[in-house]
Amino acid sequence: MSNMIHRKNSEIRKHLMFNKSSAQILRPKILYAGELKRTVNWNEQPHEHEFCEILYVRSGNGTVHFQGSNLEINAGDILVYNPHVVHYESGNDLSFYFFGVHKIKLENLPENYLLEKSASPVIHTGNTAPVLEFYFSQLVSEAERKLYYYDDISDSLVKAILSHILRILAYGDKNYFKTNESYMQAKKFIDENYADIRSIDDICSSLYISRFYLTHLFKEYSGVSPLKYIIQKRIDFSKELLRTTELPIGEIALRAGYVEINSFIKTFKNVENMTPHAYRQQEKVNDK
Repeated sequence: MSNMIHRKNSEIRKHLMFNKSSAQILRPKILYAGELKRTVNWNEQPHEHEFCEILYVRSGNGTVHFQGSNLEINAGDILVYNPHVVHYESGNDLSFYFFGVHKIKLENLPENYLLEKSASPVIHTGNTAPVLEFYFSQLVSEAERKLYYYDDISDSLVKAILSHILRILAYGDKNYFKTNESYMQAKKFIDENYADIRSIDDICSSLYISRFYLTHLFKEYSGVSPLKYIIQKRIDFSKELLRTTELPIGEIALRAGYVEINSFIKTFKNVENMTPHAYRQQEKVNDK
């Protein structure tokens, strides 16, 4: 390999060689690119794509609504949406660069997936933010001007962006996938057992995680504590029974996971600002 260097290394000249064996081969094809200008109150409709969509948050702050979770986003964050994932964003003074891409083929992932299915779509870019913003801005500029070779340059910019994202995931947070998987497992456990959970320790012992770690996961990925999430699941279930059945309040309380009816009524009122009985009467009036 050294014979390929036309001059020898010295104190003022150094040749840095490349080793391509450490990276996966990326041959993505861009579908579109664009920009969302700064919007005071942005609130998009839920939607999904057949391909992978990637956004860069240029300014503002807000929330990503993704598979039942509400995740905070800020300037400098990257949002990655795998195919067929329902999502939307809302927030204040938000502006984005974005593009759609397909023909992504990564090892151990379905076609056009950049992340594991259970992974959060929000990626914090840290010190890489200025570089990524430059790549995104150049990509949108190429799409707007359409000068000679703009399609080749655009594909190269997309490849650079994807490579930086994979680098962040590989080196920036080595527990990225594991952490998200733990959250999704905990959320699934609660979704399936909220009426039978007697304490947070029930979840921890079933999933072999600590109470502190469980609380951290829910604060990070849903914005609420595990207890508040359980309460909301129980109240949502009880509201459905109040609307669709004539079951006594005591029976609904038991089915929702409350042994004491007074505890159920108090919790329901704290969440909905009315008693279960008042909610049922209100729904009957609304149905007329």
